[in-house]
Amino acid sequence: MSEIVINKFKCVRCGQCILACPARVYTRNSPLESTVLAKDGEERCIACNHCIAICPVNAISVNSLDSSDCDFFTDGVYPRLEHIISLVQMRRSIRTYSNVPVDDSQIEQLLNAVRWAPTAKNRLPVKWLIINGRKKVVELGGLVINWFRRLKGVDEMLDAWDLGLDPIFRGAPCVVAAYTTADSPWAAVDCSIAMQTFDYCAAAMRLGTCWAGYFINVAQKDMEINKWLGLSRDEEIYASLMLGNIGGEFYQKIPPRPEIKVKWIQ
Repeated sequence: MSEIVINKFKCVRCGQCILACPARVYTRNSPLESTVLAKDGEERCIACNHCIAICPVNAISVNSLDSSDCDFFTDGVYPRLEHIISLVQMRRSIRTYSNVPVDDSQIEQLLNAVRWAPTAKNRLPVKWLIINGRKKVVELGGLVINWFRRLKGVDEMLDAWDLGLDPIFRGAPCVVAAYTTADSPWAAVDCSIAMQTFDYCAAAMRLGTCWAGYFINVAQKDMEINKWLGLSRDEEIYASLMLGNIGGEFYQKIPPRPEIKVKWIQ
């Protein structure tokens, strides 16, 4: 339950908090009255802090946080649509990485950005694993390969690994994974949204990424891998990226894509 304080002497009756709140925490009997808490409002609050961000006069605090704890939008850097489209078009799945390691400070910048990735009901369940260093990435790849050795029809992958190639992580020096408890509502969606946010931010930093599908699939089945990663029995990986400085892949053109299939219902 959240602890919410409304300063009625500061409230200017703009109603912005009422409009912004997804949990209907706030109400008022008429436009001439100050905002008040709705019945059971504190119990329903999901602590998204939209109310303190939108209040123009710092009249609301939630769990001792108020507008003074908010950063302001940076003037002049709000991206235009064409910039976002260009980023989406330019981002490619990279499978050739240089030997230059990814600096920890770069990863920390990306993790700082994904704090604002949306999650269902603002539960914020997503946790992160960073395997940074080629030696540990190869060790993890070997565990994934060992799981595949039990299967039939993957000889090409196993032969590549035995020849010193890396069909699992493509030579990436870093692997990033998003995980949470398996019983978390919308766990896969929350982790995927967070990782896609990380992905686009990495592209903006000119870092290469590729979704680590083999690893995600095996990690959800093999408890030995989760034990190696330090996860508890109720925690599960739902999204993962290879990450590194781009090696020999330097794209100067956007590959063609077919028109999307869409149905309009109006």
